Amino acid sequence: MKTRMAIFIGLSSIATTALAASNRISNGLIIHTSGEVAIERQNGLIVRPTSGTPIYPGDKLRTAQNGQLTLQCADLGIKSIAPSQNQLNSCLLANKKAACSEDVIKCPHRGDGKIAWHSAPIPYIISPRSTKLLNDKPILRWNPVAGATSYKLSLRENGAQLNWEMTVSGTEAVYPGEPALKPGANYKLIVDANTGASSESAIGQGNIEFSLLDEGEVERVKSEVGAIDKQVPNESAKKLAISSIYLNTSAIAEAIEILESLPKTGVETPPIYRTLGDLYLERLQLVPQAKYYYSKVISGAKPDDIEELTVARYGLGQVHSAMRENQEAMGYLRIAKDGFQNLGDLPMVEKIDKQLRDLQRREDRK
Repeated sequence: MKTRMAIFIGLSSIATTALAASNRISNGLIIHTSGEVAIERQNGLIVRPTSGTPIYPGDKLRTAQNGQLTLQCADLGIKSIAPSQNQLNSCLLANKKAACSEDVIKCPHRGDGKIAWHSAPIPYIISPRSTKLLNDKPILRWNPVAGATSYKLSLRENGAQLNWEMTVSGTEAVYPGEPALKPGANYKLIVDANTGASSESAIGQGNIEFSLLDEGEVERVKSEVGAIDKQVPNESAKKLAISSIYLNTSAIAEAIEILESLPKTGVETPPIYRTLGDLYLERLQLVPQAKYYYSKVISGAKPDDIEELTVARYGLGQVHSAMRENQEAMGYLRIAKDGFQNLGDLPMVEKIDKQLRDLQRREDRK
């Protein structure tokens, strides 16, 4: 019998996103900058944008004589700001229903709010989980297990065992395409290490199944990607824009693949790392991966990048809360509270005050 070793902790009092309680709803993001550019927020804050920086209604977009901005609106349309311009953000207002999401365009459904933290080594599923897919030969990824020299992979289709198995030595493989995955079916990856540890040992993890987009959805995505190809010449900007299209279609795994590829091409920006932290924490409920990317924001952002630092610290507060590390969680949340106070985001200040009280009560009960 396999031991059930994983611990899953729901965030009952910690909000699943900074902007959920905020009065700011992003209606687009910067996908490329060149030269001297700036954003003036409604509160007067001057932001030096990089790839992935969100924009909000009321923002003024500024470019110097050598500057240019390319942005993607919430409706996925592309706009360019030419040199020597001072323009008001002309993207359409974001749908207020999108306030459920982090700073990504058009939030699709989210998971069930359970945050996965594993106190013992099991090959828990990293990808694909809780996602739709365009590719019927997806990349399969899981957590390494100390001492394991091989992993047996299998799939379930609508709860029944699929006639397919593969044994590999690493922690990543590509599904070969046979048997063919079918739109309309729900699939679940199972990974068994030769140490006896299994991804099935994870308890309380909610729904981690994945499915293929149907033919109509795939054609729509291809059409939208084709439009990006024509409008955006810069390759990294193109990838960032395509990742937003994927997120808009709940193809979370493939959006993450694109975002994780950008730093390898030299595009390393705090907003991209913060978005990856948000996706791993809020959509996939994976604490270790979220912690890694939020920490990358903290180590890489400039001291005056108050927006990204504040949201990343808030995310780390959630991470440590999920791990029952109350003191660390409260430390990050207090710093995040100061950041939101400086940003004039009073709903978030109030939200964090409640979180801190709840964490202190939890600490006192120890």
